[in-house]
Order: sequence, then C-alpha cells, then structure tokens
Amino acid sequence: MKITSFFDTYFDVDRIGTIASSVCALHCVLCALAPALLMFLNLDLLVSHEAEWVFTLIAAILAVVAARRGYCSCRSWKLPAILLTGVIVLFIARFAEKLELGIPETIITVAGGCILVGGHLNNLRACSKDQNGV
Repeated sequence: MKITSFFDTYFDVDRIGTIASSVCALHCVLCALAPALLMFLNLDLLVSHEAEWVFTLIAAILAVVAARRGYCSCRSWKLPAILLTGVIVLFIARFAEKLELGIPETIITVAGGCILVGGHLNNLRACSKDQNGV
C-alpha cells in the first residue's frame, strides 16, 4: 500500500506547473509581439526583467518539485530529465543576451516553456498511472 502525503494529495504540482509554464510561455509571446498593447493596458510591469525572472523562478521551482515526485513514483530519470531540460533552457533564455547565442530570447523561452508543459503532462500521466496501479 502506497502512503501519500498531504502535499501529494492536495497540491498537484504537475497541474500547477503545466499552468505556470503555459502562462510563462504566453507571457513571453505577448511581450515579444505586443509590448505596446501591454503598456496601453497599464500592464507594463509584465514587460520588465523582474517579471521575467519571477516567471522563470516559479516555473523552475515547480519543475524541480515535480521532477523529484516523478522520480520517486517511477524510479526512472526519463521524466525528471525532461523537466530539468526545460529549466535549463529557461535559464539559458534569461542569459541569452550575455551568451550572445544569436537566437532571439523569446524563441528560447517559449521552447523552454513548451518543454516544461510536456514534461509536466507526461509526469502527471505517469504518476496517475502509478497511483491507480495501471
């Protein structure tokens, strides 16, 4: 019999991580395509580097927690590796200007967000199969 903790029962990190990663990717697209619209709507705070770091750190924390949970339930590094790859890609995006990669930061960030969304969805599926005994 598997014992689940309060954290696993009432705080589904993969669902929240999927939402947070999607919002992070959407934020990056909006900031790249419509910064004037955001400023017109008095949402210019969302265009700041501080907001980008907040989104990145929240997505990274949720991904690391989900990676730990995914490894503990499946005993495989496959799913945590996807999540951790997404975190690395997000941090590369944050330092894209300094690294002089020649790739727009938005493309790297959206790619990292998509990797995280996929990782969270796969982790959610694998953990729910494990809980149901399938």
